[in-house]
Amino acid sequence: MSDIPPLPWLRAFEAASRNGNFSSAADELGLTPAAVSHQVRSLEEHLGYRLFSREKRPMELTAMGELYLPWVIKAFETLRLGTRDVFGTRDTRPVRIRCLPTFAQVWLLKRLPDFRTRYPEVNMQLHMGTWSSAIQSNQLDIEIRFGNGDWPGQRATLLCRHPVVPVCHPDLLLAGGTLDALRDSPLIEIIGVADNWHQFFRQENLLPPAQPPALSVDQSIAALELAAYGMGHALVSAVFAAPYLQDGRLVRSLPLEKHTDQAIYVTHPEGPVSHGCQLFLDWVVEQSSPMRQE
Repeated sequence: MSDIPPLPWLRAFEAASRNGNFSSAADELGLTPAAVSHQVRSLEEHLGYRLFSREKRPMELTAMGELYLPWVIKAFETLRLGTRDVFGTRDTRPVRIRCLPTFAQVWLLKRLPDFRTRYPEVNMQLHMGTWSSAIQSNQLDIEIRFGNGDWPGQRATLLCRHPVVPVCHPDLLLAGGTLDALRDSPLIEIIGVADNWHQFFRQENLLPPAQPPALSVDQSIAALELAAYGMGHALVSAVFAAPYLQDGRLVRSLPLEKHTDQAIYVTHPEGPVSHGCQLFLDWVVEQSSPMRQE
């Protein structure tokens, strides 16, 4: 970082080169001509080269100044675009949404075109997957999350509540359809969930499997895909499994389900929300209404 000149010096250099004199650059930057001249001279001393030939009017760039200027312009443009993309402009701040990856892929993404058609003026950022975990909740406007609905400082609205169900590839359908056969089958575990195979078998008054899971993954979507490839039985929320069951990629391992106090909620910080946030909140609650009636 010590190789990067101070930002005010670079701004003075860029403005002076574009205006051809220090006076116009000073008007643009809200400084005095002497201050702009001092900043440019400080930049020249830092770099060890003259950037302007001051003997001519309007001022002309030296050969080194002409080589340096495109890099300075590019750096400012990159910073401008990055600031706009992350934070939006003052009038078009994006609605920043973080969503469960599985819920996004099996439900939300296919419905977003409807939101865009209705509200093309709303600028959205959708965060999901690995990088989204680096964003703190207080940096977000809206989250679609899985839990019991109790998050301090957040207002939570229920989107859907479904039991978890065991699913598998049709070729793995259990002969005889017994719990003992399921317990002895290859099982796919989802790391970190409360409703796991251990809890499922306890609900049915059975000891958990003696053997470890055939596979462990950290997302429901991965468990569903692996199950669809015939790698084992997965225990997932019925709302996540629904598209796979509908198109025949998966079938219910057994006609059993585990009811849970965990559900999918849309949350936002307590207090007033922006117009764009309110539009999305109203829309996602409307879109999820059929699931709450199932």
